Amino acid sequence: MLVGKIPMESPVRFWKVLAQRDFGLFWVSLLVSAVGDQISNVTIAWQVYEITNSPFQLGLIGLFRALPLIVFSLTGGLLADRWDRRRLLMVTQSLAMILAALLGVLTQTGHVQVWHIYTITFFAGAVNTFDLPARTAMIPNLVPREQLTTAFALNVTLRQTATLVGPFLGGITLAVVGFSWAYYINSLSFVGVIVCLMFMRIRDGRDASKKESAFQSIREGFSFVWGNSMIMGLLVMDTCVNFFGAYKAMMPVFARDLLGVGPGGLGMLLGAPAVGALVGSGVVMGLGNPRGKGRLIVFVTLIYTIGLILFALSRSFTFSLIVAFSLGALDAVGETLRMTVIQLTVPDHLRGRVQSLVYVFVFGGPLIGQAQVGALASLLGAPGAIILGGLVGSGIVGLMAKRVSQLRQIEA
Repeated sequence: MLVGKIPMESPVRFWKVLAQRDFGLFWVSLLVSAVGDQISNVTIAWQVYEITNSPFQLGLIGLFRALPLIVFSLTGGLLADRWDRRRLLMVTQSLAMILAALLGVLTQTGHVQVWHIYTITFFAGAVNTFDLPARTAMIPNLVPREQLTTAFALNVTLRQTATLVGPFLGGITLAVVGFSWAYYINSLSFVGVIVCLMFMRIRDGRDASKKESAFQSIREGFSFVWGNSMIMGLLVMDTCVNFFGAYKAMMPVFARDLLGVGPGGLGMLLGAPAVGALVGSGVVMGLGNPRGKGRLIVFVTLIYTIGLILFALSRSFTFSLIVAFSLGALDAVGETLRMTVIQLTVPDHLRGRVQSLVYVFVFGGPLIGQAQVGALASLLGAPGAIILGGLVGSGIVGLMAKRVSQLRQIEA
């Protein structure tokens, strides 16, 4: 277990990392696919709210995304460490493409009901539990070790870029061509990833001779994370803040009912955090290797909880965009530092399993939080639910910063 300094490489210019043939092609194709996913996410949220007019049922989208993550994540991480990661990703990307097309067909033919959306969302989430660990675990096989930090930062930047572009395009797509074509566009976005994977050449550094049962393999990954209090502290703090403050789930409520903007405004509200995230990621890459990472993570997370309260109180579209931008920047700074520290702490043969557990915390908690926020919003209203989440989150940050001393000792 690492307690003191964590060795990290000197910063590498991002264009040198993207110049690595396989990584560069993979990154670009994933960016296109991620934009398609974001278009679909905006479409699903708006369609469910239009069908049900219920904040609670809107929040259930997150629950149906989270359930497969919790149920299948460990299996996905195990497969990522045992199977050919490239072939596994080809299967998951193909399944995701089919599911997106199916949702488009149901919508276009007029047969779509809210349970159809929930069901397809669940299966798409299940596919993701096998896709995400393999995708992240494969990165160290695509670039030299000295470029890993920048590669992981680019991985965060990819998602935030998609979160920026996707909602804007999603709002425009909904306004121009409607729900079904938004789903078809998402389906087509997976083609590039599949083609890229077909032509990739991957260096696999795993020991193929090592044999152990599936239970032993899963237990090894779980034991590593559970036994490293630094990793657990970071994950618990981040998960709790995002669980209680899942403000993005209520964006359609803020956009339509409180701020008086339509699908285009919703796209801007969802895109603003991504703009901030790009700025935040750029700042971290520019700093290279800042000292006092633990203090910095705690500080930006605490400010993030204050931003949640400000967003909930705002009735100005412009001010809401500014706060959403700030929330995205703070989130990206914390995530980039957190993921870099965790990834460079984990040995190669455990990356798939550990990453699957990380995703349970980082993605599963906030997704379940959407259902929690939706339920609270039904009682307190969307602003009241987010304000309460910000207050609870700030208390958790203070508690974790006080009790998990290693958070303030991460200097590497």
